[in-house]
Amino acid sequence: MFAKAAKILKIVAINLLVLLALVAAAELWFGTWLSSDPLDKLGLPRGVATTVDASSLYAGGGTHPFRRDRWGFRGEVDPARVNIVTIGGSTTNQLYLPEDQTWLAVMERRLVELGRDGVVVANAGIDGQSTIGHLKAMEEWLPHVPGLKPRFVIVYAGINDIHITGAWVDDLKQQSLVKIIRQQSAVLGLIDRLTGLVAAKRARLTHEPVDWSKAQWTDVPNKPDWRSDQTASHPESYRKRLALLAERIHAMGAVPVFVTQPRGDYRVVGGKVQGLAAADGLNGIDHYRLLTEMNRATVQVCRDEGLLCLDLARELVFEQGDFYDRLHNTPQGAAKIGRWLAERLAGLV
Repeated sequence: MFAKAAKILKIVAINLLVLLALVAAAELWFGTWLSSDPLDKLGLPRGVATTVDASSLYAGGGTHPFRRDRWGFRGEVDPARVNIVTIGGSTTNQLYLPEDQTWLAVMERRLVELGRDGVVVANAGIDGQSTIGHLKAMEEWLPHVPGLKPRFVIVYAGINDIHITGAWVDDLKQQSLVKIIRQQSAVLGLIDRLTGLVAAKRARLTHEPVDWSKAQWTDVPNKPDWRSDQTASHPESYRKRLALLAERIHAMGAVPVFVTQPRGDYRVVGGKVQGLAAADGLNGIDHYRLLTEMNRATVQVCRDEGLLCLDLARELVFEQGDFYDRLHNTPQGAAKIGRWLAERLAGLV
């Protein structure tokens, strides 16, 4: 009996040792423990190219190349020529739009039409990133890109900050052993990305097309009292992060430009807000309430700190066909955003 148990324990021990050896090999090969490049510590997608299929998302959508250059920017840009950097989440990255149809590309072209030749915009949008990630970008990413000295940094934020989960919350002012390990570990990085995808799907932040011709609208919230139990998702915490973000942008020698965010799952009809109905979870009215709180915090911090704020969510009117899902724009919607921003920035750049 004892001999049999000892044999089983030996087999288990050997398997554990093999597993640990494989994990160690994966960490050394895929992790960034031995790299001296500060950008490697962030797990940024860099120097990658793939093909994206948007044919199921919106009319006219098809396949297009998606690239990130060696610095982590979408497309290919010379950092020394960049005038404007945009930071945000998936609504800035715009994975399912061709590069030349993103609102950044439209803004750049419109600025040229308005006589602002030579303006180069860099897309630093990362899917799922909240202002916690933007703070990290301003601390550990953008300042380490050689030659990058933008005049403006556009911050397009608010949506992702409503749904920050406990796993995403971190004290960005101080390093910790846990933080260092998470940044350099390939295995933990993969786990973080997978849990982030699950959280985003639950919050309906992923790319799921909506058939707007069959959409059901309501003016009644599903969860009128809902709020994330994470302190980081509260408007006051968000406001503090925006103020800190402005400080870091100024420290880089640039001017912060905060832009409020819209969603596609609410609309205003006859002066009354209607939201996209949902069988469970948060519906469009719920999302409108929560995002409006964040947008108000954005405007307020600009007033308090004397910062430049463009209230796109309130001033720009969207129509059917401008969003392919609850929050991501079609080329038609992105063009509206790009032109609107260019016409307000033309006198500054």
